Amino acid sequence: MQSIGLVLKRGEAQALTLGKQISDFLTQSGRTVLVEETCTDLAAGWNVRFTRDIADEADLLVVLGGDGTILRAAALMNDKPTPVLGVNLGRVGFMADVPPHEALQELQRVLAGAAVFAERMLLEVTPQGGDTARVLNDVVIHWSGVARLIDIGIRIGQAREIELRADGLIVSTPTGSSAYSYAANGPLIHPDIQGILLTPICPYAGLKRPLVVPPDLPIQLSLKKGEQFSMTLDGHTTIGLAVGSWVKIVKARIPFVLAQSRGHDYIDVLREKLNLV
Repeated sequence: MQSIGLVLKRGEAQALTLGKQISDFLTQSGRTVLVEETCTDLAAGWNVRFTRDIADEADLLVVLGGDGTILRAAALMNDKPTPVLGVNLGRVGFMADVPPHEALQELQRVLAGAAVFAERMLLEVTPQGGDTARVLNDVVIHWSGVARLIDIGIRIGQAREIELRADGLIVSTPTGSSAYSYAANGPLIHPDIQGILLTPICPYAGLKRPLVVPPDLPIQLSLKKGEQFSMTLDGHTTIGLAVGSWVKIVKARIPFVLAQSRGHDYIDVLREKLNLV
């Protein structure tokens, strides 16, 4: 691994301090350090290079922030599954589970080839007439104005359409099952299991319980009744949708590759983060 990209939570002072330490360490070891194109000031101050295609050019992304910053890093991926090392500077830390004081040590393990990598499923989401985006957690179809019911037709594979009247619908990966879907009474799914989870939000009619389907089945959502539909991707990007349009969701062609810290156990993480005592 020669080129290392740094993805930082810019509003976090600790991310900047730790980022500078990591940048200096990598530079001194003869490696190329990359930052996002929005970080031109850091690039000048740290004497590193900024790039628009950081996920394509890097051999490893070091993410300094929290799970939200991990989700933003996932959105940077194109067709190359660049591995990610997440350092947790946030509150949750399901994915970014390396504590700051162990960041350099864990980075050295990754560079030495001693790290364990886990593959997490991504979803590709394509609205009618729009561009395809990838999500690591979830895509949410919802009303964008005052809370009202919306009608959605759900087609899974070649089966007949399922109707849903609800406040909205969450379509998530197993990784995302511990996020918004969990708050909407969806089940927790171990991230090593492949599947797509559909969780209705306050359902009134039709699909009233969560549904898990095989990952190779395409899903098409038809927006049948309502105004001001919106689609939110991983909690950071919202796109307006028209009534009568559709959204297609499939398993992505590439996985999200995450370096796991030593002693990482998903069940232990659940127990700690969700207070399952």
